[in-house]
Amino acid sequence: MPFQNFICEVTGEPTPPQACLACARSGALPGCPMTAPVVKGILANMRPDDFGVTITTLLGCPRKFQLKQEWDYNLRPSEMWWAYRGQLMHDVSARYAQDDPNAVVEQRYSVMVEAPEGLNIISGQPDLVYLDRRHILDFKTIKAVPGPWRAYTCPETGALIREGPYAWRPKMIACPHCFEGEHIARQIVREGPPRAKKAHVQQVSLYRLVLAEHGVAVDTAEIVYMDMREQLRIPVELLPLDEAWKLIEQRLALFTTGSLPDILHDPEEFWECDFCPVRGVCERLHGAPVGKSLVGEEAA
Repeated sequence: MPFQNFICEVTGEPTPPQACLACARSGALPGCPMTAPVVKGILANMRPDDFGVTITTLLGCPRKFQLKQEWDYNLRPSEMWWAYRGQLMHDVSARYAQDDPNAVVEQRYSVMVEAPEGLNIISGQPDLVYLDRRHILDFKTIKAVPGPWRAYTCPETGALIREGPYAWRPKMIACPHCFEGEHIARQIVREGPPRAKKAHVQQVSLYRLVLAEHGVAVDTAEIVYMDMREQLRIPVELLPLDEAWKLIEQRLALFTTGSLPDILHDPEEFWECDFCPVRGVCERLHGAPVGKSLVGEEAA
């Protein structure tokens, strides 16, 4: 597979995975944070690059998916920590499910989806399904659980200026809806309950779709966000099955164009670039930086 070697955390040189594991077992080089159990867990958790299109992949960057098939790449073990950390909660769920006959954990389901070049198998692996409750739980380890949802509304017209999970830091916020042209941000903000990320809602909605194709009915779902301090459960409204089918077909079309997909342009997706193993290749082919560097240009 295109993944070749780890990049040593200390020397910066390519290191075969088993050599990295042996080094960590022997005490590691000064300045390296890796331990043998973590390195071994990372290696065990890595999915082959030719595994196929999963629901998680389908909702991610199609350009990254194709480049990982075509280009060799190396990774620092620390760059894979975030994915391995998320896997730890899946292991906890699996141990729980051993004593719950109505719990299904980490079982992979697949569905056939038609694309212009033929049929494609799309698979998904929900974290935890309660059969008796017809309910999905999906766990997300994150730097910080989502905070209040903030909406900034023009006091003159009632029109929405902007909304999202982040506070507007400058004192004034521009308003295109009234003669004043700007308002004091803290005076016009309304805070509501935290919301799940759009991609996470789409993910559990597509899990519901593949489960339905296998005769498993699901009516409700929750995203469980976990940082190092707390957990936050957020119920989500699942997409209707017909909308989920449209979404999976639209996303699949991006992966089956036959040409290299475009870079990401949605600011909500730029975080992917920070964790992309083929970012260097992507930027070289694009001829310019990608991700957050676009803010202030096309994404502002």
